[in-house]
Amino acid sequence: MGISLKTLKVNGELSRGCYLSDWLTSVTEGKITLMYGNAGSGKTNICLWMLSRSSGPSLYISTEGTIPVVLLDRYSLYGKELYFKEVFSLEDLPIQLVNMYVDGLLKEFRNICVDSINAHYRYEAIERHEANRLLNTSLAVLSHVASQFRTKVLLVAQVREEEGEVIPSGFEILSFWSDIVIEVKRSEDVRELTMVKPEEYKGRKIRFKITERGIEFE
Repeated sequence: MGISLKTLKVNGELSRGCYLSDWLTSVTEGKITLMYGNAGSGKTNICLWMLSRSSGPSLYISTEGTIPVVLLDRYSLYGKELYFKEVFSLEDLPIQLVNMYVDGLLKEFRNICVDSINAHYRYEAIERHEANRLLNTSLAVLSHVASQFRTKVLLVAQVREEEGEVIPSGFEILSFWSDIVIEVKRSEDVRELTMVKPEEYKGRKIRFKITERGIEFE
């Protein structure tokens, strides 16, 4: 069954944010959604907002040594079935994912967020030829879990500047495994989601704000 979005405008902008929220929290089930953008653009906030609107237990995997506990109250995540796990290296992520899969733990989660999926890859890819293999292994496990158990998998990715464009480290690999790709942008106080994948929705945009009450779409 293909991805459908009934609320598109001719001018290339998504219609009201309430429809986008319905779409993001429904069509992403059983799929991998990749969100990338500069630091401070709102990637983690969008991820937590999506978790707050999803049912069932969720797993938040942090690869950056920090867990955004200060944001839990903003998205009313206290009291929800939200579990945290930290990984500390490129090798550790696939090991942890495989172990949790073998132990039957991953299938218990309806939602899995990895923030960020390429934190260690971008530092190690230059020097280590096995970096691609390790990243592919992690994504293969997550893809299998998404398709087999209808799990919603959310990936947050860090970016680098390349010839004037903002590109996630390991983008070819990340894009290959991802069903939906969204760029998160920020220019001063303006924040924007831009669809990159699937191709039929490429370039569709919507603006949003981050307030004390959470995400507000314009």
